[in-house]
Amino acid sequence: EILLFALGTTCVAFQSPCLRAGPMLAGRNQQCTQIMPMALHPNSLSLRGETRMMMSKKEKDSKGAKQKKGSKGDTVEVDFPAAERGAKLGKIDTDVKGADPKAILKSVDDKMKKTLESTKGALAAIRTGRPSPNILDKVMVPSYGSESPLPQLASVQVSSATTIVVEPFDKSVLKDIEKALLASDLGMTPNSDGSVIRLNVPSLTTETRQKYLKQAKTVTEDGKVALRNIRRTGVDAVKKLEKDKTVSEDTSSDTQDQIQKLTDRFTKDLDALCEAKEKELAKV
Repeated sequence: EILLFALGTTCVAFQSPCLRAGPMLAGRNQQCTQIMPMALHPNSLSLRGETRMMMSKKEKDSKGAKQKKGSKGDTVEVDFPAAERGAKLGKIDTDVKGADPKAILKSVDDKMKKTLESTKGALAAIRTGRPSPNILDKVMVPSYGSESPLPQLASVQVSSATTIVVEPFDKSVLKDIEKALLASDLGMTPNSDGSVIRLNVPSLTTETRQKYLKQAKTVTEDGKVALRNIRRTGVDAVKKLEKDKTVSEDTSSDTQDQIQKLTDRFTKDLDALCEAKEKELAKV
């Protein structure tokens, strides 16, 4: 709804819910989060005070995948565009703590192991031309008032070289599972007989193969980002001990070297996982 008021030869336009004037009306597709006091000059249009604007949710969503990184105490979370939500690294706590070098090294090792396992699971969820129960691990099913991973609601088995069978533990959620499979990015149409759901695994096209290869590399790179964040917070924890005179400079240097060696080792493990997935996707 637009209201027009005439002030002499000047026309002022206000648009609900946000007050906008003069040139501000052109090319704007934004929502106001707060409007400060505004006044009109007698001979011209002007805004006094400040107007704080934010992009609309639609504009934010259009930017695609985002990777959240920050300072110490990061939680790495990767979100993919709608077409690529089958594989997601998930949340990884990268904040390393410890009262001494031994505790810090243990924390670094534990968190890097979890990163490796999380990346391995995300890569397994990327489907290939051959059936695997793991490709349904990331399918979320709205049921019982919340979303649950499909394997928590049904048994998933490979019945033949091209077929996966999904049998719900509770038949009442069969329709929910079917809808979740249809909404997923798996590219498979579920066939239900009222008791079980069968999925025929189609061969990968060149286009889908390239998409999944790119997805595998993205997941692996996100795992490496988590490793680097763990290394950084681990090194910061060691340097703090050195600054507090809890450990010597030599001990601090040696511990930092060990953290770097752990990072290099787990990075190679991630590369090996990605290479194995690429070979799997390359098979016709």
